[in-house]
Amino acid sequence: MDLEAGANTVKMSNRKSIEDAPPLLSADDAPPCLYLRLRLASRRLLAHYEAHLAPSGVSMAQFGLLAGIMEEPDLTMSRLAEKRELSPSTLTRTLKPMEDAGWIEMRVDSENKRVRRIALTKEGRARLRMAYAGWKQAQAEATSIVSPRAIEQVLRASEKLPR
Repeated sequence: MDLEAGANTVKMSNRKSIEDAPPLLSADDAPPCLYLRLRLASRRLLAHYEAHLAPSGVSMAQFGLLAGIMEEPDLTMSRLAEKRELSPSTLTRTLKPMEDAGWIEMRVDSENKRVRRIALTKEGRARLRMAYAGWKQAQAEATSIVSPRAIEQVLRASEKLPR
């Protein structure tokens, strides 16, 4: 019983010392976190674009991949992952529903069995056209509010950050 009382005293002592400790940073000391602010802006932009793409049934992630495939017909999975700066597992996870829906076809390269190639199907091209109409509207609205020059400045500056 005495051991239990002692343990409770230690717990209370630790809790009190944490509660009484001064904050690590005050609101005056810490400028707004660049990452959190950009993440919020990104989420807002994504929601804007997604709303315009919704009638096509294509998400922004899918739109970017469909457009990438259209830009380079018969490209490899590794090239698409490189172009969109995606890990192979993320790319595979995103492409699977698109393949199941018949928007893309994947095949093994005839010369190198370890390489998989991707191409748009007729349905994929039709989906991309529908999505592009929504994207154009979203893009026009977004660029009237958010300066493309400012976005480019942030993008170029972020390329200088060490990885």
